[in-house]
Amino acid sequence: MVKKEENEDRGWDKVYAERFMTNWYPNEDIIRFCARLIRKRLTHDQFEVKRPVESVLDLGCGNGRHAVYFAREGMKAAGIDVSPSAISWARDWAQRENLDVDFRLGKIEELPFADNAFDAAVSHGVLDHVRMETARRAAEEVHRVLKPGGLFYCDLRSSDDFEYGQGEEVAPNTFVVSDGYERGLVQHFFSAPEIETLFDGLFRILYSEITERRLAPDFQRRYSRWILGAESI
Repeated sequence: MVKKEENEDRGWDKVYAERFMTNWYPNEDIIRFCARLIRKRLTHDQFEVKRPVESVLDLGCGNGRHAVYFAREGMKAAGIDVSPSAISWARDWAQRENLDVDFRLGKIEELPFADNAFDAAVSHGVLDHVRMETARRAAEEVHRVLKPGGLFYCDLRSSDDFEYGQGEEVAPNTFVVSDGYERGLVQHFFSAPEIETLFDGLFRILYSEITERRLAPDFQRRYSRWILGAESI
C-alpha cells in the first residue's frame, strides 16, 4: 500500500509539473461556504461576520488558489500538498502578490501543524482522490489541527456520478482512473453512509448538498458531487 501511495504522489506531481491543473480562481462552493459560515460581504468594505475566523488551512492546496483567496480576505492562510511542483507554483504566486501564506510540502494524513492551529479548513477535490482509509486518517488530522468548533468545508465525488465504475476497482467504491490527465490515480466515489463513516466522532455536519451537472449530448450523464460544511466536535 505504501508503494502504491508513493506512486500516486508522484502521479499528482506529474499532473502539476505538466501544467494540467491551471485553475486560478477559487471554487464557488468555497466562496459560498465563507459567506454562509464565516463572513458575508455586504459592501466593498463591510461584512456580516458569522463566526470569527482568523486562520485557514487549505488541504491538498494544489497551486494555492484557495489559500491565496483567504489570504486576500485578510486571514492567516496555510496550504499543504504532496506535489513539489504545486507547492512551487503556490509559493511563487503568494510571493508575487506579497501575501504571507505558509505553503508546505506534505501528506494530508500527516499534517505538519500543531494541535488547535486553525479556525477553519477547506478541502476541494482531495479526500475523494485517496483510498477511504487515507481519507479517514486525513479527517482525523484535520480535526486535530482545528480548534474546538472549527469549521470544515469538504466536497466529494458522489457514488451517483456518471464515471462511477470506470477503471480498475481496487477497493469498494474506489477505482484507478484509466485515461485522461488523472490516469493511474485513485478516484473514490462517496455514498451517504461513507460520509457518516468519514466524519463519525469528528465533525457535525452543518449543511450538505449534492450538486449535479448533466452532460451533452443526451444530458443523461450526471457529474455529481457532495458539498459539505461541518464543525469540529
